[in-house]
Amino acid sequence: MDAALEVRTDGQRGRILASVIELVAEMGYERVRLRDVAKHAGVSIGTLQHYYETRDGLMLAAFAHHTGKIIQGLEEIAARHRDPWDRIRSLVEYITHPRGFRNRCLAFMEYAAASARDKELRRLFGLQYDGWRAPMHAAIEEGLANGVFRVHSTVEETVDLILTQIDGFEIAVATQVSGMTRARMHDSLLRGISVQLGLPPWTPAQVAAGT
Repeated sequence: MDAALEVRTDGQRGRILASVIELVAEMGYERVRLRDVAKHAGVSIGTLQHYYETRDGLMLAAFAHHTGKIIQGLEEIAARHRDPWDRIRSLVEYITHPRGFRNRCLAFMEYAAASARDKELRRLFGLQYDGWRAPMHAAIEEGLANGVFRVHSTVEETVDLILTQIDGFEIAVATQVSGMTRARMHDSLLRGISVQLGLPPWTPAQVAAGT
């Protein structure tokens, strides 16, 4: 993992970085100030500036920490599941975990917009996409090699389409377009991905059946 993606932090610093992500979701990237973070995290401005001298440094550190945790989770899931479809399904379960889901979507959208003007944020976004692309690409390649999957395009293009679908759904959840919900995103993603991979369309009933 990239050295910039610091996952382990002490309790206070971890609380500060988590506060940034929560405030970005609540207030928007451009409106969050050091005093907002200090108040939310329950620390003084002096303590905050002991760790991070500038607002930009803090915002970048928070997204790096957030990205590192996401990539760590993806790697752990990929290592846990041998079956390619189980692995992909578990990756979707991970990204649509209910706890704080809409806030995660809102923070993603805010940081994505900010990254258009910040080279280092764009680099971190690239690392996050690489973190997604690697296990998805490997699972699809294994499924094709085993004769389980069938695709009508290249593996690269199939992965591109899946990642684009995830992004689109997250924006729809964040903005609540057409009443999009976490549950609808989860089900629609699995149904769409299963069809793209030449499998029978996934249905919620398969969860009860353990497939």
